Amino acid sequence: MGSKPTPEMVGKSAVYFPLVGLSLGLLLGLSNYMLAPYLDPEILNLVVIALLISVTGAQHLDGVKKAFDALGAKTAGDDWRTNEALGIATIVLVVLGKNAAANSMDEILTLSLLLMPVLARWALIIFLYGYDPRFDEIPRRIAKQVNFWRLLATTAAILALTMYLLGRKGLWIAFFVSIFTLFFRGMLYRRHGVLSHVDVRASVELTETLSLILLASL
Repeated sequence: MGSKPTPEMVGKSAVYFPLVGLSLGLLLGLSNYMLAPYLDPEILNLVVIALLISVTGAQHLDGVKKAFDALGAKTAGDDWRTNEALGIATIVLVVLGKNAAANSMDEILTLSLLLMPVLARWALIIFLYGYDPRFDEIPRRIAKQVNFWRLLATTAAILALTMYLLGRKGLWIAFFVSIFTLFFRGMLYRRHGVLSHVDVRASVELTETLSLILLASL
């Protein structure tokens, strides 16, 4: 039985994050293609979203809930209380956003399901890069290994892929996803003072949702 990868090993493998996303995208796209003749499109979209949640163990949705619970936290006397309603509401909006975007697409849905997790895992590298002093222990050890060359290599690959598949639209989508990632990272840091693995997971979920919405809209 192999040993569990260390955070340093995970960070050094950052160039492969989009390939993890590609494997998820292939699963989603293939499932959508194979089930399309048998299910109503709206039901199929929910099945595909549920499949993604299941395969990832709902870790990213859990990250969204906890990150936004903390964002809505308030002091009550000497206590710091989270606002769980904000986290739950954000999860609902994320799932509804993905479903609405998927429902608005037809012939490009399979391609969009393929690209969505790829773009989100690339955005994760952006989220980690150059911010290691501001993370807590485990994500900081990962982020320290995400250097400029790993970021450059993955960015070049993603831009080439999106440009090839979507033309100029792909470049705009990548641009908006990267800007959102930097904004979200900065907002979380200003609010929390330190970023955690919860924030990392939340960023993946939100950039997946944004990617699918942009793919449906642009």
